[in-house]
Amino acid sequence: MARIERFMADYPAGHLHVVTGYTSMAGLAWLARKAAKRPVTVVVGDLRTGMANFEVRDAAEAAEFISRTDVRILNWYRTDKNKKGAAIAHSKVFAVEGPEGRPIAVLAGSANLTMAGLKANVETMVEAVQQDRDAAFKQVTWLERQRWDVTERVMEKARPKEKETAGAGCMPALVSAALTLARFAVLRQTQTDSKPRTL
Repeated sequence: MARIERFMADYPAGHLHVVTGYTSMAGLAWLARKAAKRPVTVVVGDLRTGMANFEVRDAAEAAEFISRTDVRILNWYRTDKNKKGAAIAHSKVFAVEGPEGRPIAVLAGSANLTMAGLKANVETMVEAVQQDRDAAFKQVTWLERQRWDVTERVMEKARPKEKETAGAGCMPALVSAALTLARFAVLRQTQTDSKPRTL
């Protein structure tokens, strides 16, 4: 979607926070290209759909992207066992965080992080201002605090299957494996050096 691409171009620096109801490997690959040099946190509401059918090239790009130590894929939902009832994070938000933890800009609307949402559908995305920007960013950070980290789960889905990569070369899988090892080495060191957090 042109509006999202313009937002990304207008605010090229700062931690990018994305909240989406649904995503896909193609959507993550698109994000990898658009956010190549900045930290990214993605909160997905429903990972049960949209992640099964994908091109090997998109999966390789997504795997390389989420292997980065500055990229996290999170999941937020409630089950029907919760007294508030079943729910998923269904917001569609792109937010840029400044160096002091304040929102620089927030784009909100209807587009999921899928190619249908980014390219095919008729979607509306509007840049929030003043109090709306702060309120939207507050909701984003609340979701991130209450979430489950599913980076490795998505990585498992993204890793090319042997039958899909047969004859196509093994470089994407090798790159993915190397980056995964590097990412978790850094995470392990970080966990060793810091006190455990209570969510």
